[in-house]
Amino acid sequence: MLNSIKKIVFCLIISFSIALTIFFTTISSLPDYVYEEHEKFYLQELPNEKIFIFGSSQTFAINPIIVSDVLSAEGHNYTVFHLGQGSFDAEERLRTADLISSQKPEIVIYGVAYQTFYSHGRNTIEKPIDSVFEFPTVRDFLAVFSLPINTGLIDNPKYATINTINHFFQTWEGKYDEVLPRPYPNTPFFIMDDNAKIPAEQKDLEVGGRLADFRGMEIYPIEKNRSFNALKKLIHNLHENEIEVIIFTVPHHKNWLTQLPEQQTEIFEGMMDNLEQEFDLKVYRLHDKYDTEGIWIDHDHVIAYDKKTNFYSEEIATILLTEMKEK
Repeated sequence: MLNSIKKIVFCLIISFSIALTIFFTTISSLPDYVYEEHEKFYLQELPNEKIFIFGSSQTFAINPIIVSDVLSAEGHNYTVFHLGQGSFDAEERLRTADLISSQKPEIVIYGVAYQTFYSHGRNTIEKPIDSVFEFPTVRDFLAVFSLPINTGLIDNPKYATINTINHFFQTWEGKYDEVLPRPYPNTPFFIMDDNAKIPAEQKDLEVGGRLADFRGMEIYPIEKNRSFNALKKLIHNLHENEIEVIIFTVPHHKNWLTQLPEQQTEIFEGMMDNLEQEFDLKVYRLHDKYDTEGIWIDHDHVIAYDKKTNFYSEEIATILLTEMKEK
């Protein structure tokens, strides 16, 4: 009986090892679609005087042409690129750091949300265990190796795998080389979305409503938050390449903010204070600034392609102008 159990366990281990090896080999030999997309953009010859805007979907409504026009009216002629991308977290952005630095933008302005630092479901691992000594992880061991094609597999296995599978289906459907419509010029990664024009009904944004009822995920404290650590590494990388970095917090609906657990608010504010102290910069706080009715899609997205939200783009331009005057 005991021998039979040992044989079964041994077979399961062998089967699992073979399956894992086949999966890892297959994924590592296929390209990472999203990384390729970014690499293709950054290898272009872009204008010398340029500004990059970063952020996730909460920055979708920012029109880089409005930003550049406001700057131009004040005598600052920059080409502004909005390089935001939906669900693109700080870890994902960090692995494109060398590509960003290679273009030597004058300024990088980054919009962060509460969601930027959500921990469950967005990071490569779950909450770390408190200990005096941390053993090296498998990821740390693998970091010494370089994969020839899927460069993101080790840096961020979850997203690299998702991107690779997405790449397979994009290619299968003949959409890999398809030119997708973009919301604004100089916005290569966001895709046109007509739903972004439609505001939510006010009842859905009330406390307890379908769209403003707090259902946020936990933000781990600074010392345990991978996304915050990745953001800081990115800023250090950009500063080492003499690229100025500006941070702003993106708008959130007031009814959602009032429901945030106090601890989560304190962690988020602590993160912003930490950035200001470590990097000697000012974080421009917009997350509780706009309560205008009729501009919200949900608790953290405002409508786009509408004059009602041009103020968002103009606000970014004002932040840039403020920083330029202080330099």
